[in-house]
Amino acid sequence: MPVSVPVKRHTYALAVRGDSMVSEAGDSFPPGSIIVVEPELAAVPGDYVIALSGDGATTFKQLVKDGGDLYLKPLNARYPIKPLDGARVVGVVREFSKRFR
Repeated sequence: MPVSVPVKRHTYALAVRGDSMVSEAGDSFPPGSIIVVEPELAAVPGDYVIALSGDGATTFKQLVKDGGDLYLKPLNARYPIKPLDGARVVGVVREFSKRFR
């Protein structure tokens, strides 16, 4: 997949599923969007990340910090913000595109 950002050896692309990252204002990642993920980049609050929970489930959310705690925040207000807790960030989103066909 062509990208416009520098990538490293283990960079990969994922297709977005579900509507938890759809927003009516600002950034929005509708289902079918292709996100380019860099696993070697350290995540900072504000980044869009891929996180892996202790039970092996992956999720795509925004990493946010409140006080000293980190949270995974969906852009869709219908979904709850969850503490990072035992999950770990396994990649930072570098770029995204939407394919129609």
